[in-house]
Amino acid sequence: MEDVSRLFSLRGEPLDGRAHIVAELPQPRPMSLADLRLWILKLFRLHPETQDLFIMGFFREYSTNILSDSFVDVFTYSESVEVEPIHLESHLGGMEWDTRYISGDRCWTSFANKMKRKNMVQDFRLYVDCHQLQHYDALRKAARDDMLPPGTENLPTDDSHDNPSGPVQGPKLMPEEFSVYLDGWYNKNISLPEAWRAKQEALERKFGTFYSSYNSAPRLLQVIERSPGGFVDIQDTVVAGCEDFRVLHRIFWAFGHCIQAFRYCRPVLCVKGAPLCGKYQGVLLTALALDGNDCLVPVAFAVAESETKDSWLWFLRNVKQAVVKERSGVCIIHDYKAELVDSVDDIQNHPEEPHPWRDVQSRWCMQHLAQNFLAFFGDKKLMALFKRLCQQKRASKFANIWKELDESTLKCVSEKNGDEAELREDGDHGVDSPRKITKFSDWIRLKPKEKWSLLHDTNSARYGIMGTDMSDVYTHCHVLKGILSLPLGAIVEVTFKRMAKYFNNTSAAANEAINNPAIEFPQRVQDDMNLKMQKAHKHQVTICMNPKNKNVILGGDVVKYEVKTGQKSVTVHLYSKSNGIMKKSGGCTLRKSAACSCNNLRLLRRPCSHVMAVCCQIGVSTSTYISPYYSLPYLGNTWRGKFVLPENLRKYRAINQFWYESSYKSKMTTWIPDKKLECGLPVFLTSDSAQTGTDVEEQEQIIDSGAIPDHQGTKKH
Repeated sequence: MEDVSRLFSLRGEPLDGRAHIVAELPQPRPMSLADLRLWILKLFRLHPETQDLFIMGFFREYSTNILSDSFVDVFTYSESVEVEPIHLESHLGGMEWDTRYISGDRCWTSFANKMKRKNMVQDFRLYVDCHQLQHYDALRKAARDDMLPPGTENLPTDDSHDNPSGPVQGPKLMPEEFSVYLDGWYNKNISLPEAWRAKQEALERKFGTFYSSYNSAPRLLQVIERSPGGFVDIQDTVVAGCEDFRVLHRIFWAFGHCIQAFRYCRPVLCVKGAPLCGKYQGVLLTALALDGNDCLVPVAFAVAESETKDSWLWFLRNVKQAVVKERSGVCIIHDYKAELVDSVDDIQNHPEEPHPWRDVQSRWCMQHLAQNFLAFFGDKKLMALFKRLCQQKRASKFANIWKELDESTLKCVSEKNGDEAELREDGDHGVDSPRKITKFSDWIRLKPKEKWSLLHDTNSARYGIMGTDMSDVYTHCHVLKGILSLPLGAIVEVTFKRMAKYFNNTSAAANEAINNPAIEFPQRVQDDMNLKMQKAHKHQVTICMNPKNKNVILGGDVVKYEVKTGQKSVTVHLYSKSNGIMKKSGGCTLRKSAACSCNNLRLLRRPCSHVMAVCCQIGVSTSTYISPYYSLPYLGNTWRGKFVLPENLRKYRAINQFWYESSYKSKMTTWIPDKKLECGLPVFLTSDSAQTGTDVEEQEQIIDSGAIPDHQGTKKH
């Protein structure tokens, strides 16, 4: 690359500042536009998804008696004698240029045909530009040559999108559906590869390219996080020899209102990771809480290179610093992966940890562990039985299900492997040597019960949350649905806008419940309490007074109740203890608590039907024994934050290109992606029968503006 400042504006087209690429085309005349694009991609090792590749052609000719070969300033066509640039400029000085955008095969062919004329001195210049070429020097210095991915052969054979504006403003459909209504717009058959490329181009027109988003995302977060309480952390490295360029490796962000909302949610965070399916490899890491109504509250986001121990440790440190802060006893529920298990152990127990989180409670996601169980034993019915074991609250039933699992898995393994059934233990962390696995007890032996069993949940840290709702959070959660296929800048923008809408809608519903005198708890809790109350009316309660205090419950006393449910009975204890604080009116404040042998109250922090039956017997409100996190005031405080769309964000896309140009020409910091993370296309759709490798749900984009044609070709607004 070299500067072209010696060139002046031709027919209104300013040439200075454009990338000037000097190379020689191998076979210029028979080359199609697709071949030209392929050659450029290979030469500069660009990714085939480079949607912003810009090609402009300048042509002029002068009749002369001297037979001159075709000279190209950017790509030199040389057959016999090469003409010097200065000599050519002296012949063509003062002549007008024929200027065209090379956007289709027809435009390219017209230029190529002019090169066949004889007895003419011709000057044909191609100017090629895209964000990668603007930063080409920095990219080469940031990654070694052996790490730069070569160009792929799977390029489209034509370019049918001479007019990409119009219908390609709002790609909300899959390529199959997109092809149908593009057919109505253009009145011709649009193949799946063409529809897929049009969809990708429209996506990048809306949010910017995958490459440029690595520079725009940090700047966008600077605009968004001017609101108090927000947190952003960026990990990058300087490009040697290019002091104004930095390679963006990881980025973490948490919105201020989400951090504030977590204070009124149960002290449980579910952390989850999912791979991105765009141009660059990477993973989206998220931390989610649950409010009193069991609604998800995404509190933290991050994009890292992969799910390694180091990246998870970095993410957990930021969650502790930004979201949890000084709150104690917080439990994190996570997948049963070696990287996550090791990172949690390090941040909790490593003596040299710079940002320790000593009191964190670690629990495993039941769904992920059940998938490991299914992969090992291969029986869905046994997997369902294992889930029942994980959620069991009574010791007697827990033992019975365990015994049944042992018998069933022993039979299952014997059928697969014969009498000498031996399976090597797989997926367990900390296994020193292989061990024979013949039944469920062998498979589960190194997995502590408090990590996966609700019955053995120490300190009731889970609050009954088993992590099942988190297994498909990227396909069902309103905030996270479909964002894995978006550019990085779009992920930041979409999560902010969706969180703003999510908070407004949920806050309105919470305020409506608070102002309704018929509702005492959040809606889902209220429904659960109503069902339990119906059961409580059928229970028989027998009181067994403390022999020391026959008539009243004094400070520190315990009252025992026997509750019969059909042929079974459970024991309920009510505790009252003085906290030593004197009231103004005299006397001490009593702190009341309860316990039931069914363990529901202890594990879920909500009264069971047995406790509710006792409350009805003695005339005490059931809200006395429920956690405050299930109360309406806590629900209202969770969603009281009001997201305000910054004025600068409204103009963000308009100034996005300005940021790039200014950072390219001035001393502003420019972030670029790691070239080593550049990945090939899922399936680049080179034929009509090919199918995209991206999941259907991930392809549901969230473009909400522009004129979108329907299947009949009419426009929707």
